[in-house]
Amino acid sequence: MYQEERLYQIMNLLRKKKSLSKQEIMSTFNISRDTARRDIICLVEQKIALRTHGGITLPTVQLRQSFKERANLKNSNKDLLGKVASSYIKKNAICYLDTSTTVQYMCKYIKEKSTIYSNSIDIIEQLKDNAALDLHLLGGKLNLVNRYFYGSETLATLDNIRFDIAFLGAASITEDGFYTFENEDAAIKHLIAKNSTLTCVLADSGKFLLQPAYKFGKLSDVDIVLTTKMPPKAIVTALAKANCSLFWDFNDKVKGENIL
Repeated sequence: MYQEERLYQIMNLLRKKKSLSKQEIMSTFNISRDTARRDIICLVEQKIALRTHGGITLPTVQLRQSFKERANLKNSNKDLLGKVASSYIKKNAICYLDTSTTVQYMCKYIKEKSTIYSNSIDIIEQLKDNAALDLHLLGGKLNLVNRYFYGSETLATLDNIRFDIAFLGAASITEDGFYTFENEDAAIKHLIAKNSTLTCVLADSGKFLLQPAYKFGKLSDVDIVLTTKMPPKAIVTALAKANCSLFWDFNDKVKGENIL
């Protein structure tokens, strides 16, 4: 069993039992003490579990890096996702780029003349010098921490726009859908997916372990998922049943033109 698959199963068990000892992990998954220790370290470093004396427990509040902290991290896998995703943008397309540190990696690779909408200050800031783009920053109430606009004004504007393609981030992908940490963000993502001809979710492999509170769509509401590693088998199966295309192995080159 690959580590990613095992971590997924450990987190499912942890959510049921609230805490697990190292010995329980070893016996349940038939792994050595060193392997269990490495798995525990991986979960703790991702801030989805807390280390205890002899094991792990669920945090009372989902731990999460701030948007600024996540945006400042350099990630070659996310950069590749951004490069692949940007190749989906066709000439004169009307596109939506979501508030997401992963989606931000698309900005430097967008070349085609197109119209870009976003509620993210940072997305528009990164695209402002690209003369090929017609940019639209959606207004509304400002989330000062994560630097995006939300609320009734934002939703009213979005309800009157039909997008050729939308690129969304996700805090988590589970067998029953896509999740985010904030209710306001979930409302926006849900409407965008509804109003887009093609919806693409970009998510690194760690997003298959988290369980945020707010669901913004079923698996069938999204057309494409781009990620950095093969997800757990249960999620691969669920995506296939939902007719949602999944891509994770890009062999260090852009293959997006061959995907659609």
